Order: sequence, then structure tokens, then C-alpha cells
Amino acid sequence: MGHTVRSRVGAQRRRFPTALGIAGLALWSTISMSAARAADSLTEPWSGADAADEPAYRKTIREGLAEYEALHFAEARSLFRRAHEISPSARTFRGIGMTSFELRDYVSAVHNLSAALRDQRRPLSDEQRRHTQGLLDRARAFVDVCTLTVSPPNARVIIDGHAPEFEPDGTLLLGFGLHTAEASAQGMEIRLLPINVRGGERRDLSVKLAPAGARSAEATVSRPARAVGSNRAAAAWLWASGGTALLAGGFGIYWYLQNSQLTSCHDPADGFRCTNDSALETRRNIALGLTVGTGAAALTMAIIGMLSRNSGPSPAVGHSSLGCTVGPFSVACARSF
Repeated sequence: MGHTVRSRVGAQRRRFPTALGIAGLALWSTISMSAARAADSLTEPWSGADAADEPAYRKTIREGLAEYEALHFAEARSLFRRAHEISPSARTFRGIGMTSFELRDYVSAVHNLSAALRDQRRPLSDEQRRHTQGLLDRARAFVDVCTLTVSPPNARVIIDGHAPEFEPDGTLLLGFGLHTAEASAQGMEIRLLPINVRGGERRDLSVKLAPAGARSAEATVSRPARAVGSNRAAAAWLWASGGTALLAGGFGIYWYLQNSQLTSCHDPADGFRCTNDSALETRRNIALGLTVGTGAAALTMAIIGMLSRNSGPSPAVGHSSLGCTVGPFSVACARSF
């Protein structure tokens, strides 16, 4: 029984790679057949009518078709472009558009497939027109149609490091993904605009340039204003500290007088008798508390005034301020950035 189980397991292990290989072969056969059908669709209009074309054109087309069948789409597109330079037609436009679609260059696919449907040189067959139109509709689902407005109008625009290719109606096609538009003009600041293309949308993009140095001039003007406001607040705190300090000094003098009378009351001169020692002690203690409290408040206000002094925030650090609230028995401070 044990031998039988091992034999079945071994048989399953031998069958599994075989099944996997068959599945892989079937998948590769499907891809190859799809490429072959597309290649047949490409070759059909070239088979008879182009027999009289020059050898270089026919050779380039054959090599391009061979690369397309091998799924080497970049090489195939390069060869179809070379054939298009030799003898441009609807068929070469279609070959370039089909390979561009496979390479996910959807803007090029839209341009070339549209040209293939319009061009009357070696026009496409009915079947090829239906196939080309279907592929064009799929490619348009992966591009956005953008209307770009730039102020000033003479500004230079670069997208992804290259000059954009506008459509005849003035719109701009952008393929799926993230792009960066850069606008610049003489005497103006450079502006960068990120564009995230999701596909199948129409979008209005607007870029307005500011005069060069406008932001720095604004900062230069606004910083002294902030500094003046900050210094006025600091002066107010310092003046309040000085007034509170004078009040603390008055309470201190009052405490000194009450303490002197209480001392005399505890050690009266001959012939004198003290009858208000408890009242003197109460007034002395109150005066002491007021002196200590107002003195501490004056010191706190002075510290706040010194910390609030500011000549304006530095460009790298930014603006910050200190706000404090004085209560009857406490002072609460908070700094904001």
C-alpha cells in the first residue's frame, strides 16, 4: 500500500510540470497567433500593390513585420518609420500607430492611427479601417485632451523637457501618467505645473506667471511691518512691567512701615502701651503678599517684553510669536509658529 501511494505521488509530480509546460505553450501560441494575425493585417495591403516599390521599402517592411511577429515592437516601429520616410502612406501610418499602442505611447498611437484613417495614399481596406478605428478608440481612452492657457501669451512652455506638440484645434494630448509643464518668460518667474493624466478626460489648464522678484519684494515690505507690530507689543509689556514694579515698590514701603510699627508694639517705650498689634500684623502680612506678587508679575512682564522683541522672521525659519495672558494669580504663555 505504501509503495502504491508513493507511485501515485510520483506520477502527480511528473504530470504537473507537463501540464504547466502545456499551459505556457498554449499561452505563447495565443500571443504569437495574435501577433501573426496583426502582422497578416499589416501585410495584406502591401502584398500585391507594393510589388513595384523600390527594394529598400519592401526590405524595410519585411523586417518590420518580422520584428512585429517576434513582439519586438520598438524595433518594428523604428522600421515602419523608416519605411514611412521612403514612401509615406496610410499603411505606414497604421504600422507606426499599432506599434506605438503596444509600446503604450498612446499619444503617438492617436496621431498615427488618425492619420491612417485620413490618408488616401494606399488607403486601408474596410477590414483594416474597422480594426484601426477600434484601436484608435482604445488609445483615446488613455489620453487627456488639455486646453492650455498661459499668461503672458508669449511665455515659453515645455512639457517633460520637450516642446509640446499642439493639435490643429490648439489642444494638447497628454498620455496616461504624471507630467510636468514648465512656463517661462523674460522678466517673469518660472512656474512649474504638475499634471496627472488619468485618461479619457478634457481639461482646462491655466498658468499665470508673476514678475521676477515680486515675491522677494513683498517679503521685504511685509517683514518690517511685522517687526514694528512685534516691537510695539514688546514695548507695551515693558511699560506694564515698569508700572507693576512701581506698584510693588509702594507695597514694599507700606510693608516696611507696618513692620516697623509692629516691632515698636512688641517692644514699646516706657509709658506706651500697644493695643493694635494684631491689626498691624495682618496689614504687614497683606503688604508682604502684595509686594511679592506684584514684583513677580513685573519680572514676568519684563521677560515677556524681551522675548517679544523681534526684527522680523528670517527667511529660513519663518514667523513666530509669543502670546501671554496674565491672570490674578498666574501668567500663561504660548508660542505660535
